[in-house]
Amino acid sequence: MWRFSMTDKTIKFYTDEWKALPWEKFQKNLYRLQHRIYKAAKENDVDTIKSLQTLLVGSKCAKYLAVRQVTQLNLGKRSAGVDGVSKLNPKERIQLAADLGQLNNWKHEKLRRVYIPKEDGTKRPLGIPTIKDRAMQCLIKYALEPVYEASASDGDFGFRPGHSTWDIQKYIFNNLNSSAKGYKKTIVEIDISKCFDNINHDKLISLVILPNGLKNAIRSALKAGVLTEKEKTTSGTPQGGVISPLLANITLHGVEDLQNEKVSSTKSMQRGFRYADDMVFILKQGEDPDELLVKIRQFLKERGLNINETKSQTVSATKGFNFLGWHFLVKPDNHKFVCFPSKKNHNSMKLKVKNTVKDTRYPLKDRLKMVKTIYRGWFNYHRYCDMSQVNLWSLHNWVYKYLRKSSKIPQNEIIEHVRGIFTGHNQKVNGFIASKGSRSIYDNDWLYWANRNNKRFTGPLLTTLWKQEFRCKSCNLLFSTEDIIELHHKDGDNQNNKPTNIVALHRTCHQYEPIHGEKRIRRKRVIPE
Repeated sequence: MWRFSMTDKTIKFYTDEWKALPWEKFQKNLYRLQHRIYKAAKENDVDTIKSLQTLLVGSKCAKYLAVRQVTQLNLGKRSAGVDGVSKLNPKERIQLAADLGQLNNWKHEKLRRVYIPKEDGTKRPLGIPTIKDRAMQCLIKYALEPVYEASASDGDFGFRPGHSTWDIQKYIFNNLNSSAKGYKKTIVEIDISKCFDNINHDKLISLVILPNGLKNAIRSALKAGVLTEKEKTTSGTPQGGVISPLLANITLHGVEDLQNEKVSSTKSMQRGFRYADDMVFILKQGEDPDELLVKIRQFLKERGLNINETKSQTVSATKGFNFLGWHFLVKPDNHKFVCFPSKKNHNSMKLKVKNTVKDTRYPLKDRLKMVKTIYRGWFNYHRYCDMSQVNLWSLHNWVYKYLRKSSKIPQNEIIEHVRGIFTGHNQKVNGFIASKGSRSIYDNDWLYWANRNNKRFTGPLLTTLWKQEFRCKSCNLLFSTEDIIELHHKDGDNQNNKPTNIVALHRTCHQYEPIHGEKRIRRKRVIPE
């Protein structure tokens, strides 16, 4: 990959040029194209879909946003591929955006293979593409995702914008609570054997709606991910790729609907729920699990896949089952539905906390901050669970005793530290409001999505967002799920939160627009990381 060496003056020039690009305009133009693709897909207009996809991947807005996404925003932005490049300077980003115009002739590099340890002692292979290839995948994803979103079912929630595991958690509650007579129901939990490694390429390509040139780029990416030394294969979706989860979703699309119950000529009751390659089906009393398994095996066989018989199971709801880090159970005595962290998930968190506390490479103060971050993230994921079913006190007590034994901190300060880590976390059992899997952020109902995805906001910010209909007061664009929002105080006093004194802005608008004039003041961060 080309690299540029630059003087400090040149670096500043290209940094300023990169920052000055009209990012909000780019996002608006990209979304317009994606909405048009989504609308054409809803109407099954394949010719229009492909025409718009060609327009999108050739657009300046999509190419620059793809580069920005993989080099500045994604969690794995510093992961190097086989070329060893882990980051790009602004000039290299601009050059990469220009190079993305050659997608039809793109040759995907091999992936750098790394092996991630699993809890059972084995290792999971992960393929990491180069930055150039990640940008290419991101650009194609922009064009392909709206097509898939247009046909997504009510039971599909994995790795889709605007959806989460909490949706599935709530739907399982709706199917298994006492009013739904969950105590009479049977659960079929399906695990697919090496799903990402065994997907049949030809079948996947046949399911993808893209112009032929972009299909060839997808095929090149697929083949790059599963090469052994000097040997080509025809299976495997690179798990480390930007587009991999979307390709897996396209391959498995429809399997979650195999047990749906018809309630009218146009409507059906969703009985299967899938998150990527993990899925559960809820069967009513008297329904035969073996009939469902036959249909699932046939569906998977057509795609080169098989059920992992050792990890799949059929179980009564009153026996309970683990799914997505949770344990779901209908109590046999009172038929009450409960959901709480699975034993494996809970133990994994406790082990992380204990190992962090005992890691003397870091000062104790830093270790306690890391523990608080670990616990807060874990508790937030389980915020809609019944945490009374889990023994949390034992971990509190362990941390307290360790600090008393291994540090010279006064007892009253230890108590305050432990309280700061383990208390003050909000929960609302089964309180999540789920959306249908068939809803999509590309449906142009931005007020619905802005309202739904900004429920975490409270106080003056929430009031201001409602007043502005979730639009930025500066650029008038609707806030997306990834935007960082800041409050601007007109009089410069960040303690004056009167409705007439505050407006909500994108951070970028707050930073680059001349809102403050010559009396610019330091902004108060209102949205935590």
